[in-house]
Amino acid sequence: MDFTEKALVLRVGRFRETDAWVRMLTPTRGVLTAFAFGGMKSRRRFPGCLDPLNLVLFKFGSDRRGRYLNLDEGTLLHGHPVLRRNQRNLGVAVNCLKFVEAVQVASEGAEESYELLLSLLSLLEREVPQPESLPLLFRARLGFSQGYRPDFLSCGECGSLVGDFDSPRFFVEKGQVLCPSCLVDNGAESGLPMSSGSLRALDWIMTHPPGEWPRLTVPPTVRQEFSLAVERFMAYHLGLEWEGGFFRNV
Repeated sequence: MDFTEKALVLRVGRFRETDAWVRMLTPTRGVLTAFAFGGMKSRRRFPGCLDPLNLVLFKFGSDRRGRYLNLDEGTLLHGHPVLRRNQRNLGVAVNCLKFVEAVQVASEGAEESYELLLSLLSLLEREVPQPESLPLLFRARLGFSQGYRPDFLSCGECGSLVGDFDSPRFFVEKGQVLCPSCLVDNGAESGLPMSSGSLRALDWIMTHPPGEWPRLTVPPTVRQEFSLAVERFMAYHLGLEWEGGFFRNV
């Protein structure tokens, strides 16, 4: 199976002296791992390609039995040099790369995830106010896009619009918001208390590109609700939790 495709390099590891494995996000196949035999030595086949954050046009092949992919050669398209020189923004980018790798984005939805990550990296090549807030927004957008996107603006049972009722609750397991009347009808007593501002902020992130995210300003209480909803949703539906600088399975 031979093919050529653009890929955003997420992580590179070495095995033996000159060989490397490369984990990457592609727009049609999602997250892939391929082997670059001799890649740590060859300047002709992979000039400047084998580093995280690189956008590369790779030529892929496979072994005779089709057990694994290998990289035949690569052409560097963009190395995000400005971002690499900004340590603050670079840390944000690495956090987001780790999340993409942990999610293991599949072919379904790969293009949306690929474009989202490239847009975020483009944003981080500029000076951004409070870039530390971006990983949470990125996790919300990417995570909710993996087939679990809730409707944040209306009750999942009766369809009443948020803002027309008080005390909405967000149910992580169901992936929906319920109004007080439907809480009673369903006998539900749990769910995360959310303000209408938090729910609108979540919807705004889902409908606006990363380049516009710096416009979003929320008070600390809204941010806390937003964060709790995102982290619990990711843990329940994707089985991921951030701990000690890595995403771990829960």
